[in-house]
Amino acid sequence: MATSGTPSPTPPGASARPAPDPARRRLILWIVAAVVFVLLLVGAWVGIRGLLAKNELESALPAAKQVQTAVVAGDLATAKSAATTLRKHAAAAASLTGDPVWRVAEFFPLLGSNLTAVRVAAASTDRLASEVIDPLVGVADQVDPRAIRPVDKKIDLAPIEAAKPVVVKAQAAFHTAKSDVDGIDTEGTLPQVTSAVDRLQTQLRKATTVVDAVGNSVRLLPPMLGADGPRTYLVLVQNPAELRATGGLVGALALIKADHGAITLEAQSSGTSIGPWPAPVSAIPASTQGLYGPLLGRFIQDVNLTPHFPLAATTAATMWKETHGGTVDGVLTIDPVVLTGLLKATGPVALPTGDMLTSANAIPLLLSESYKKFALPEEQDAYFASAATAVFDSVASGKADGAELVKALANAGADRRLLVWSAHPEEQKVLAPTTLAGGLPASTSSTAGLGVYFNDATGAKMDYYLRAKIEAGTAICRVDGKPTSRVTVTLTNTAPADAGTTLPDYVTGAGTYGVPPGNIRTRVAVYGATDGLLVSTTSDGAPYATISGTDAKRPVSVFTVELAPGQSKTVSVDLLDVKQTAPGMDVFVTPTLPRTTPDVGASGRVSVVALDCSTTVK
Repeated sequence: MATSGTPSPTPPGASARPAPDPARRRLILWIVAAVVFVLLLVGAWVGIRGLLAKNELESALPAAKQVQTAVVAGDLATAKSAATTLRKHAAAAASLTGDPVWRVAEFFPLLGSNLTAVRVAAASTDRLASEVIDPLVGVADQVDPRAIRPVDKKIDLAPIEAAKPVVVKAQAAFHTAKSDVDGIDTEGTLPQVTSAVDRLQTQLRKATTVVDAVGNSVRLLPPMLGADGPRTYLVLVQNPAELRATGGLVGALALIKADHGAITLEAQSSGTSIGPWPAPVSAIPASTQGLYGPLLGRFIQDVNLTPHFPLAATTAATMWKETHGGTVDGVLTIDPVVLTGLLKATGPVALPTGDMLTSANAIPLLLSESYKKFALPEEQDAYFASAATAVFDSVASGKADGAELVKALANAGADRRLLVWSAHPEEQKVLAPTTLAGGLPASTSSTAGLGVYFNDATGAKMDYYLRAKIEAGTAICRVDGKPTSRVTVTLTNTAPADAGTTLPDYVTGAGTYGVPPGNIRTRVAVYGATDGLLVSTTSDGAPYATISGTDAKRPVSVFTVELAPGQSKTVSVDLLDVKQTAPGMDVFVTPTLPRTTPDVGASGRVSVVALDCSTTVK
């Protein structure tokens, strides 16, 4: 037997385990301690630099706001000083979050995604400050819209051309920074980081419109105003008292010439003096013809039955050239609402009739009272044209207040009352993604592009009394993830009860096209998202008569509403959109008259409502 203190023999088949080496054990402990120490150092380094970066970015915010305020006020000295301060703080924040230690820490679990988000946000802010804001402030006096206005019917193009390289480069840098910020993954970030990134993304989305407006302007204005040779533009004066999809019947036309910044009115014409043609003067897609009938392409008054302005513009240009000859380098639209905004900038103007046209009386005078003064359509068209000429002369002579002029044109573009088409492909490519282009609604991976368009079917000027309310909602109600959108249109005839007997025949139509005097008949076209489907058209829960079709791969429901004075009608259209990353929507609407109800000319004025999935077709 083994005695006490004697080791037990090793069992058969087992190997003897060597005793731990004290030196090796100490080495492992030292390595672990060193790693922990390094991690603590990295954490402290990142934490301290992160706090410093946060302070720098917070210090940059007042400077950014000061730049904006100073530029708007025209105080460029203050703007430049604030831009320098902003650039210094943004550069410091980017430096604090861009060193190798910070980048290594981005690989740590949990913490890494937050550090990446902060680094990208700081670097993008630095890019915005140094490559966008600073250079743009440097040329602000050259591209200030308030300074780019006619003086003695001429715009000085030299400052714009000098600023172009700087502005174009800044525009590209802005979109690079925006793309980087949009690409930040906030799936696992802390609420504070997520919120900060969301705010930055929102601000950049808002700034996109302004940056692109400036960038596109310096690209387009010099060539379009004749820097490389004379240009001629056809101006379509739309009459919203007789609605067409892009805003109103073409009642008057003007030809404007631009030559090295000098702007002159070359010719005028009424809509009744052009055409008609026995067949369309330009190629009209069969699908479009099927929706809007045989008049499209034959009558100048009906070129804009289609909401696709590039098609309407090319058709109008062809009609003008076949009637008057010459060339047309582009087509623009205006209407009395645009004239109202311009009159706020110029002040009242005198008309040949002795009337004083003001921002307060332009709409009723042109769209209602003129029909009581003049019995013949030719006289009414001439009066309409004289108003446009008087306002043009006042603006071209340099009488407009710069700030009010910019505001008027910006509002006109946002509401899609001012539309522009260029016959020069490189210019049209720049215009195409903007609201000025008047294209059909475009869909994105997260947004369904929808449209609601009105065409008068009364054959008269009763749309002065038409009121429109648009509501739209979208939700994902199907297992396949495809969103359903619902567009609800409510039309109201606000004409007086005795309109049929008290209003002029030219206003009511006198029943010429089968509509009782005083009634308003409107054809409404609701467009769905590209490659989507039309589900239903209903009113009061029952199917509503519609013409269904497609236009440029978009489902379309065309229906007719006829209203006696005081009547309203509500029609809803359900659409199935293609699968999106989010159920967003953007609704384009024919600009109507802003009187007792909000103007529905801009998509932002459409009421967004919640869509109850229990009421949709699955």
